[in-house]
Amino acid sequence: MSAGWLSRLAIPASIRRISFSFPLILAGLIGGSILATVTPALAAKNAIGTATLASETCQDSGLPNGTCYRVVISDCSEAAGEFAAGIKVNEPLNPSLLKGTVFFTTGGGGDMFYDDDPDYMGDANCSGSNCGLMVVQSINSANYRTVQTNFVDPEHQIDEPSGWLTGPSLNGPRSLACRYATLVHAVWSILLESDATHPVCATGNSGGGAAVAYAITQYGMGNSSGPGPLFTLAEPTSGPPYGRIDHGCAGSAAPDLTVKCPAGAKISENYGLQTAESFVDPAYSSPVCSADINSAGKNPDVNFHHDSVLSDDFAAPSYKTVVRTLFGSEDLSAAVPLGLEWYNAITSTKTVACVAGAPHELPSNFDGASTIVKDVTSLCKQPSGAHSSP
Repeated sequence: MSAGWLSRLAIPASIRRISFSFPLILAGLIGGSILATVTPALAAKNAIGTATLASETCQDSGLPNGTCYRVVISDCSEAAGEFAAGIKVNEPLNPSLLKGTVFFTTGGGGDMFYDDDPDYMGDANCSGSNCGLMVVQSINSANYRTVQTNFVDPEHQIDEPSGWLTGPSLNGPRSLACRYATLVHAVWSILLESDATHPVCATGNSGGGAAVAYAITQYGMGNSSGPGPLFTLAEPTSGPPYGRIDHGCAGSAAPDLTVKCPAGAKISENYGLQTAESFVDPAYSSPVCSADINSAGKNPDVNFHHDSVLSDDFAAPSYKTVVRTLFGSEDLSAAVPLGLEWYNAITSTKTVACVAGAPHELPSNFDGASTIVKDVTSLCKQPSGAHSSP
């Protein structure tokens, strides 16, 4: 199984609070920091939670001159207690030329910043052999505000061993994706002041792409009836692997799908035990996916289909968001057919591309990284009839 599915350790950092004031919504002064709080105005199929933002010191790595925040998320249905994540915001060099805002999320539980993820390093064709940094820096240099997510508590006060996939939750990844959707809404409504003038777009690899896909599907960010923002472009790469969880957990009974990337390959939708134990079971109260794999699909959780991106209540997803999906020709993981299950069912504007030579960690490859940059800078543009402030 590709390394992009494997657990990764968060890199500890010494982080202190710094003062910051928000022009829109202010809460009390706590410990020398101004906190901002947002409560959702609207709900979709799944409701988002609430969030507070407090300024933090950025680590000395990745794209310089960023502004970092600790985001504390609460009130997500089925996700007990508070959850903390980090974000890193880089404004374009000339804010007056701002073209939009782009969110970046890494694979698995999203526990690294995109510009500092070891999984995206090693291709010497990328500057400094860091293709993740190349993606973020290139898009930022094209006059986009970049927002990177890191689903680990930057102050290490809350234990989150599986990133945004840390359970337990009755509906697994679907419920826990509330954390991503709530974070995005908080950034948009507080830091961006519900800006409807510029487009908001998102990309994520593998599990990060699943968070984006859940956001535009179950959490309403693919249509104007949701809490906002309405994503103009969503580009999941190498997935989303939770396209059909019931298939992924079926073990040897999982279907095979003939794919076009690589051309003509028949790939099983079976997660396998290693992936199930690392990226599916932690979202539930017990190892239900592993149990189903071990039973060859005879012991499925009754909610697996409902918990999928392509769920029983979104059998033919349709979005105002433009969906662009990328796969690598070297990726033979279950994420490919499972991602296509969702992609093939979409009835609205969509395109898919195959990046020759790219692995599951698609942003680690120069051609994969370059394709993401090209896609975002050409497709992240404000459409007509954009989402207005709720």
